[in-house]
Formats: sequence, C-alpha cells, structure tokens
Amino acid sequence: MHNKYLFLVLAFGFISTAIAQQVSGKVLTKTNEPIPFAAIVIGEDHGVITNEEGSFSIETEGFKPTDSVHISCLGFEKLGLQLQNFTSKTYNLNEQVNELHEVYLTNKPLTIDSIMYYVNRNLKSNYRNNLVSYDIFSRRTEYIVGKDADFKIDKSSGFKKKQLEAFNKDLDKLSASLLKNKSKQYTEFVGNLKIKDEDNSKLEVTKAIRLLDERNDQSVEKLTEKAKDIVLNHLDKDKVYTVKSGWFKMSDSVSLKENNNKMEDTINSLQFIRDMVHKEINEHSFSSKTILNFITDTRKYKYEIKDITFIGPELVYIIEYEPKRGSADFEGTFYVSNETFAVLKADYKYAKGRRGEKFNLKFLLGVKYVEQNKRGSVIYKKHEDNTYHPNYMIDQLDRYFYVDRPIKFKDNASRDKVSFDFKVEGIFKEKNEILVMSEENITSMEYKAAPEARKIDYTTLNAFDPNYWKDYNVLEPLKEMKEFKVMD
Repeated sequence: MHNKYLFLVLAFGFISTAIAQQVSGKVLTKTNEPIPFAAIVIGEDHGVITNEEGSFSIETEGFKPTDSVHISCLGFEKLGLQLQNFTSKTYNLNEQVNELHEVYLTNKPLTIDSIMYYVNRNLKSNYRNNLVSYDIFSRRTEYIVGKDADFKIDKSSGFKKKQLEAFNKDLDKLSASLLKNKSKQYTEFVGNLKIKDEDNSKLEVTKAIRLLDERNDQSVEKLTEKAKDIVLNHLDKDKVYTVKSGWFKMSDSVSLKENNNKMEDTINSLQFIRDMVHKEINEHSFSSKTILNFITDTRKYKYEIKDITFIGPELVYIIEYEPKRGSADFEGTFYVSNETFAVLKADYKYAKGRRGEKFNLKFLLGVKYVEQNKRGSVIYKKHEDNTYHPNYMIDQLDRYFYVDRPIKFKDNASRDKVSFDFKVEGIFKEKNEILVMSEENITSMEYKAAPEARKIDYTTLNAFDPNYWKDYNVLEPLKEMKEFKVMD
C-alpha cells in the first residue's frame, strides 16, 4: 500500500488540493547543527523523519492548507504550524531546558532501580512482536576499506611463462581494485513485511533500486566471483581438478565447466533480504533475540538518570548506561516514558574494548575475522492499541577480515598443478536503515494468505535520481548518496 494514500483517503475520507506536493528542508538547532531523526508529521500520523544530516522530504498531496504540521524531537521543543506556512526551508528547534530537581518536587521520585524494574515488567504489554504488518523503507550502504592485498603464483607446472604472466597480471589488478576503490553502493526498497512470530515472516517488495558501479563492486560476493573468474580464465575448463587450501583438501572433483549463478541468486534472493530485515526488527523489538540487553539484563550495567525532557505533557527520563561486567557489550543513552515506562528511543555502541563475533586462526589457518565498532539507534512509535513499534532503526557494523591461504589446483588426469598465495586484509563497512511508514495488527489467516516471491527485481541506476521515490515518504538520502554517479 502506498504511504501517500494511507491516511488521505482511509482516514480523512476525502481528497483536497494541496499547496505543494512535496516539501523538502532541514531541521537544525539554534546554532545550526543538524538534528537527526526529528519527526515531521502532517495531520494525525502522516510523516517522515530527518536523516543524519537533518534533511527531510515529505509528500503533502491531499491535505488542506489549514491542516497542522508538527516538527519534534526528544530534547527539543515541538514546533507547530499550518500546512499553508510549511515550505521548503530550514527549521530551527529550541532545546528543551529542564531542571531535574524541579521535576522531583512535583512528581513522586523514582530511583533508577525502580524505573528499570517497571521498564522490564511492562515490556510484554508495551511491545508487540507477532502478527503485525509493517510498510517499510529499507536502505543498505556498504563498501570495503582495503588494507592489504597480495595474490600471486607461487609455483606451477604445465603452464607456459606467458600464461603465468597473464595470471599474475589479473591477480595484481584484483589487488589494486581492493586497495584503491573508494566507491560505495546503496540498496533501497519499499515493501510490506508481515511477521507471524520471531521466526516466521513474509516480505512483499513493491519497488527496489541499486546504486552501484559494477566495475568497482567490492561486496563479498563480487570479490569471490572475481577471484573465481580469474581461475576460470587461466585453467583448462575441459579438465577436472583437486583443490587444496593449506592443509585441507577442499574437493577432488571440481569441474570448471560448472559455472552456476549461486552468487547472483544470493544477492537477489528475497529470502536473504527478508531474513535481514526481520532480524533487525527482532533485535530492536525486545523479543528473545533482542540485542538491547542493556535494557533487559540490568545485572550487567550501571545506570544513571542524567536529565528529563518532555514529549508534549509526557515526562521522559534520560538515562545513561555503561558496562558493569565484562560480559556487557554496550554504552549509550535511552529515554523512558514516566507514564508507560516504555523505552521511546535507545542509542547504543560497543563500549571500549568490546567486540562482536570473532575468530582468530591467523597462524594456524591464515584466517581472522572480527566484528567491531557496532553502533545504532532505534526510535519507537505508539500504536493506536497503546503498544509500541519500531519506527526507525539504524545499525552500523565494521567487519575486519584477514585471509592468507595457499591454494593449489591439481589436474586429476596428469601431474600438472598450479599453486598461488591468496592474501587479503580489509574492513567491510555496512549500514542498515529501516523506516516503518505504517503498521497494523493482522490475523494468522491474513498472514497465511499473504503472497511472497522468491526473487527481488532491482532497478540498477548509474546516478542518483531524486524522482525515483517521489510517490513515497522515504528517508532523505545523505549528500554522498545524492552525488553518486558512475563515471564513464
């Protein structure tokens, strides 16, 4: 369902002429610093949020000139105006000034232990994790920072000198492409995710886009594919090989004629994207798979009430946290409603010295992998049934990798063989953003009847197109994405 029609027809029951079909601008502090993730809402519930640079763009078609527009963000005073005065420009918000001791004079004081007790006691009633339907916009940004790369022939038999020179030349190009490439790639889609429970969901993609320079694609799949193509180009496709890496025989019957498209299938697989999006929502919905253990496992963290703020008349506690035990991962800030004890927003990042999944077999097998610098934010919105749902999620992660392995191909029908060293080191950087444009509760029968394809059909663009999402209220792109263009 298109977001621009969601409240115009169903909620209001009529369509009137709007002043402008789209308004774009920025939300800044009084000192002109960007305010990320500020909400811009027209009427009751038609809105977007600002991006990390404070920029936004919102469709206004169908609303009346006298309809209300509100711009708000935790920690700032809400700004209200009529749609007829809402134009494309910069809007500055005043910071919310509060004195914590004054609040305690007029409200029953709560200790941090009491607040955390009520937060956890109300998690099941405040958040819903099953039988819910989300209209979502997803954006994924990824690129590689190459630190080292060296691919070279170690020894061989059955190859002529010119063949080896051509082989090494292609391997050198692959090394250079990793180290010199600075391009980023972006994947976006609009769709509907229906969640049955923590383990089952269905995704229907309405529209999807890729911005990438295929010549400089440095994704894991493409790097593997490029290395595979080099092997295919320089080994005899009519032979069958034994492949050995380090101490291990990987296969004794590899035919180079079996050139399938498994990598491309993985990239376009709807299941892969669905599982990724569902995982993000699970991790930020206080399910059993949540990463927000700084809320759910209070024994591991130290908490401090730093201040209070307001959303309208609702008082909100600003709480900072840090690890108390070695098994705690994060530090940051979260915001708790004094009325419902729901977490309204949470910011997190790995605390000093903390890492995610890792393994280090660098000296034994020549392989090392570390997840690091994880950070993110989640903002929740209250549904009409008084439960809370994620409204916006951003999660960033760096994946350090190191591979140094000898690889040997041996012709099964002769003694000809080729051995080369494969060494590569770098960091995969990825950022995932999900904007929930609308949500509704569903029945198990509605979930069962929902369709789902197997593949996503992406439109690949060579340059950013500002009109591609003009019919949707999606997240405004950052400046670097707007400047994306594949050069000839």
